[in-house]
Amino acid sequence: NVDFNFTRSSEVKVGIDELLNVTVSVDNSGEDSYNNHIILTYPVGLSYRKFTSLLGRIECNSLDSEDGVTRGKTDCSVDKPIFKSNSKVIFIVSYGLNPTRTLDRRIFFTANATSDNKQHLPSSVLYKKKEIDVKYSIFITTESSLSYNNFTFGKNNLKTPFQQLIKVTNSIRALNFTVVIRVPIKVSDKDIWVDVDSLQVSDCKKDRDQEPVVKDVVAQIKEKKVVDCSVAWCRVFRCSRFMERNEKATHNISANLSSGWIGQIGLPSAKFLLTSTATLEYDTNQYIFFSTASNNTPPVRKIEAEVEVFPEVNFTKELVGGVLGGLAFLLVLTASLYKAGFFKSKYKDMIAENAEADDGTGGGATIDG
Repeated sequence: NVDFNFTRSSEVKVGIDELLNVTVSVDNSGEDSYNNHIILTYPVGLSYRKFTSLLGRIECNSLDSEDGVTRGKTDCSVDKPIFKSNSKVIFIVSYGLNPTRTLDRRIFFTANATSDNKQHLPSSVLYKKKEIDVKYSIFITTESSLSYNNFTFGKNNLKTPFQQLIKVTNSIRALNFTVVIRVPIKVSDKDIWVDVDSLQVSDCKKDRDQEPVVKDVVAQIKEKKVVDCSVAWCRVFRCSRFMERNEKATHNISANLSSGWIGQIGLPSAKFLLTSTATLEYDTNQYIFFSTASNNTPPVRKIEAEVEVFPEVNFTKELVGGVLGGLAFLLVLTASLYKAGFFKSKYKDMIAENAEADDGTGGGATIDG
C-alpha cells in the first residue's frame, strides 16, 4: 500500500516557502516483495532537491521537466532487493519552488508502487493522486507623513486647508488589488470637515459611511486624544487598480478641516491624533501576503494627522498687570529716592540758587543824586 501527503502544508506558497515536502509511506502486508519502486510525478516548475529516509532503506533519483511540458519524475527504490512481509518504509522527498515561476491554481502529484511480484492482494493500493492549492506571495506597503493643524479653543467656525499623501508601493508581483481608506468625518453630531461632501481621496471612489463602535465617544477622546473610526463616523473610500511589480502610486486626502467638533471635547489645550486607516483587499484564493506573522495577514496602516488646540489668549490681565506693575515700580523708586535725601538736596539747591539771584540784583542798583 502506498500513500503520501504534503508535509505540514495545506497550500503551496510561492515566494514564501522554499520547499514543498512530500511524505511517502509504503507498507507490505503480503508476502516478500522484490525490486520495489515508488514512482512520483510532479508538476513543471518544481525542481527535485533531496530525499530523507525516516524508516527503511531508500534510494532516490529524479528528473525534472526539461521541455516545460513533460512532468518531472522521481524514482525511489524501497528496501532493495527485498521488501519483506509486514515491513514499512517512510521517506520525505523535497521539491524546490521558484519564486518567479507561475504554476496552475491547483497542482497535483502522483505516487505509483511497482515490483517484480506478479500478484498483489485485492486490498492493495498501488496508485495515489493528490492535489494542493497554489498561492503567490505579495507585498504591498502604504506610507504617509504626519500632518499638522491647529485651532483656537472656543472658536467653532474656523477652518484650515488639509492635505495628506498616502504612498502605495507594490514590491513582488503584478496584480489587481484595492486599498481601502477610512477617514473620520463626524464626532457625535459635529462634522470634522467644513463640507463633508467635498472630502476627496484622489483616484478613489466613495463607498459608504461607517458608524463608530464606542458609545461614550467624548470620554474616550478626552482620555486617549485619538479620533479614529472607533469613536467617529468614518467615510470609506475604495482605491482599486492594477499595479506592476515595483510600481508606486499616490493618493491624496484633501478637504477643509473644521474646528466645530473640538469644543464638545472640553479640552482648551490638547493635541489630538486624527487617524485614518488603510487596508488591503485582494483575491485571497490566489494571493497570500508576505509577512513574518504566522497568519500572513496584511497590516492595518494608520494615517495620522496632529490637530493641536490652544486656549484663547486674554490680553486684559496682561494690560492691567502691566499698569499696576509700573505704578508699583514708581512708588518704590520714589520712596528710595526720598530715603536717600534726593528731594531734600534738590530743594536746598533750589533755595540757594534763588538767594544768589536776589543778592545779585540788589547789589547792582544805583540812585542818582
